[in-house]
Amino acid sequence: MHAIASGMSGAHEVYLVDGGRPVPRRPGPRPIELIPLPRLVRAAGRIVGLETDTPVALLMEERIRLLIQAVERIRPDAILVDIYPFSKWEVEEEITRMIAVARQLNARVRIVTSLRDIVPMSLHEVARPGLYEAGVLSRLAAFNAILAHGDPSFARVEDYFARAADIPLPVLYTGFVAGTPMRPVKTPEPGSYAVLSCGGSTTSLAFLLNSIEAFRGLRARGALGSMSLCVFPSPDASAGDVAALSAATGDGPFRLCEFSPDFDAWLAGSALSISHCGYNTAVQLLQARVRSVLVLNPDTADQPLRARRLAKLGLATVIEGAAPPVEAIATAIEEAMARPPVEHALDLDGVAATQRILEEMVAGVGPSSHR
Repeated sequence: MHAIASGMSGAHEVYLVDGGRPVPRRPGPRPIELIPLPRLVRAAGRIVGLETDTPVALLMEERIRLLIQAVERIRPDAILVDIYPFSKWEVEEEITRMIAVARQLNARVRIVTSLRDIVPMSLHEVARPGLYEAGVLSRLAAFNAILAHGDPSFARVEDYFARAADIPLPVLYTGFVAGTPMRPVKTPEPGSYAVLSCGGSTTSLAFLLNSIEAFRGLRARGALGSMSLCVFPSPDASAGDVAALSAATGDGPFRLCEFSPDFDAWLAGSALSISHCGYNTAVQLLQARVRSVLVLNPDTADQPLRARRLAKLGLATVIEGAAPPVEAIATAIEEAMARPPVEHALDLDGVAATQRILEEMVAGVGPSSHR
């Protein structure tokens, strides 16, 4: 959502709701006005406040108040909602009340749900499969269109949503949403290093440590030449995890790095990536066209599906399991390095397409403009 907001900010007034886990971001061509809400995060499967003991019910009441206040001030022409109603049912009330107020103020406001390439029922929607699909369809009545931020040759909504034929809205594919072009940053010599990362996952210490040991063993027997490994832990890694990683990378060809909004620049210069397969990571890999080893994060429903599709296209090497053994990671690294250079024709122009579609909807042209 930040990539879309940043990309559109050069042509429009863009407001980004900021009420989840804070992450360092690269500034866009123009400042984006943030709408700060009390931060909610998921911990042990439950929604909780971030660094506060305030009851979640009170935090949600305040979030609703601030969202309504923002809508009354801004009177938006279009609202892009992340993933709901395909997920995020826990915050349904703030979304539906925001939409209701926006429609009262502007009957022509366009309400669009914004999906990633693959959005199966998550682990957090408490509904049996048949009831889940019915729940999504009933909630879509509040929307004008669905934007699927992927290439339809890679994945389509009907691939993961059993009742896609019953969706009463236009489903418009934008291509993958890549971030703004990377700016030059000081990295090692291109091609002289690999990167190891876990995105925003806070439960990946074993995966990172096993990957470091696999890399160390391959280097020791000369399988990777003089290549070094740059390790990027989660921005929310605990002090204990950082200490463990520091100890593991204390000797040898390793560099422990801070989570950075310029990670795509590091990735672009690398010879290999070892990572999970969240949407943003996958798009950055496609953008960089770098060889990759993907270790599936079992805490998510979309990552295994996405990673296996990339592997089927010959664009990645996949290892099953949250923390594969050192030997399995070492084998996967060798397999990935033996692959030819990564080439693909997948559409990565999702920001521009999203802007064009929203402009057409607000202007009253296009298939999703008059509903």
